[in-house]
Amino acid sequence: MHQISAPEYGMKIAGQHRAKNVKWYRSPIIPEAIFVVAIFLAMMVQQWIQIDTFLGLVKGVVFFLIIYTQAHLHRIFVFPLLMRRRYLLYSSISLVSLIVGGIVLYTADRYWIEPDFYEKEPGVLKHILYLMIVTATSIIMIMGLYLVRQYQNELQRRSEDQILLSEMQINLLHAQLNPHFFFNMLNNIYGVSLNTPERTPDLLLKLSKLMRYQLENGSKQRVAIAEEINFIDNYIVLEKERIGKRCHITVKFPQSSSIPVNYSIAPLILITLVENAFKHSITVKDTWFVFIDMQLTGSTLQLLIRNSLPDESLRSESIGMGLKNVRQRLELLYPGRHFFSSAINGSEYKTELRLELVV
Repeated sequence: MHQISAPEYGMKIAGQHRAKNVKWYRSPIIPEAIFVVAIFLAMMVQQWIQIDTFLGLVKGVVFFLIIYTQAHLHRIFVFPLLMRRRYLLYSSISLVSLIVGGIVLYTADRYWIEPDFYEKEPGVLKHILYLMIVTATSIIMIMGLYLVRQYQNELQRRSEDQILLSEMQINLLHAQLNPHFFFNMLNNIYGVSLNTPERTPDLLLKLSKLMRYQLENGSKQRVAIAEEINFIDNYIVLEKERIGKRCHITVKFPQSSSIPVNYSIAPLILITLVENAFKHSITVKDTWFVFIDMQLTGSTLQLLIRNSLPDESLRSESIGMGLKNVRQRLELLYPGRHFFSSAINGSEYKTELRLELVV
């Protein structure tokens, strides 16, 4: 009888939990619609006495949409200036946008929404100033609600990412610390110590760094890209000792001097792709090979991995779970800032990743 290991059971439960949570109400459209309706009701609550006809409702909706559009434009184009501490430019553009917003609202109010009111109350500047205050108050309220919602979404994303990261750590530790892998590496290092003993300390140091990196950095939100590349390099060196004579291994990494020190990356994403290439390329019928090419251009990281297809008898289904975790983490951590593709390409398996690194 097959017994399910603890890592497999944990992954199975986590997968079932996520599957149960994928409901129609998890669609991003639903909370966005609720958010808009709530803001509309909050802003229009004092005008419901006037909205007693269908035309009055339409006018109220138009009034709200003008303010809501201004708030979104402020969030997309103006608010980032405040986050970048460009206070003078932010203040100047905000003032201009408020003046424009007040004029737009005055025009809509004066000539369509409430023309009778403006005929009784003359004074263009007075009304524009009042509508500028209305616009500013509305933007502050909408931005406040938006930031609160963004904070809640960020907490949820971090929680989901931590679950996926834990699963990936379990996979890596299970693959690399199990007796088969660990004893193979020790046996290989022992063989090296007999033939070329001067290489033994370096290999033991790399093995130590490999294990230490996973324990110390695996739970961090970000790690320096240079550290992650060095970790992968240590892993590949050990794999070369284990299977290098049977597998054609080609590795191209950026030169150390060209690796930016100020860019970071979420840990254990790249190593999962590299580990899959070695683990799922074993073949005795054809040429066994692994090709890895990593390039850094500015803040863009490009990773290309090509490996041989495994023999039918040696194929494993676990690669699907690993790649699924990678896809989900990329979507959570790098939405709109990555490209990931992994599929059979002719007689080989090809994996491509382009990623915009963060400072």
